[in-house]
Amino acid sequence: MDSDAKIQEARAALKKKLGGNTKIGGKGGARRTKKVNKKADKNEDKKLKQQLKKFNVQSLPDIEEVNFFKDDDTVMNFKRPAVDFSVRDNLLVVSGNPDTKSIETMLPDILKQVGPEQAAKLKDVVKKDGGAAAADDDDDDDVPELVGNFEDASKKE
Repeated sequence: MDSDAKIQEARAALKKKLGGNTKIGGKGGARRTKKVNKKADKNEDKKLKQQLKKFNVQSLPDIEEVNFFKDDDTVMNFKRPAVDFSVRDNLLVVSGNPDTKSIETMLPDILKQVGPEQAAKLKDVVKKDGGAAAADDDDDDDVPELVGNFEDASKKE
């Protein structure tokens, strides 16, 4: 009986070491199912391309970067995306693998690319988050300040 207890302890230790009740091979019992990570289905890509052909889209070459600003102060950044458009249907398709980044990490590069409304929002975000040094107004040095009133000068002529 003492040997039975030792055998049971050895079996329990072996089960613990090898992963419990999961059987990988051998006779009888259920086999372990392999978990498969599903990637983008190629059929979905084909269906998407067929639908885009119906809209008569044209590709825009040489686009290096596309940024989508989200409400939670993050940016979806596409490097070298495939961009297709249709003017007639007011359709723009950006496809590629995005990287989701925070605005603070992309701030120096983004300031040169955004319009005045987005620049104001970015400055508000930076002020809200503690005022990073990257949001300086050094980019405004390229635009000269308005010195005189041009309407008065045109009335004199």
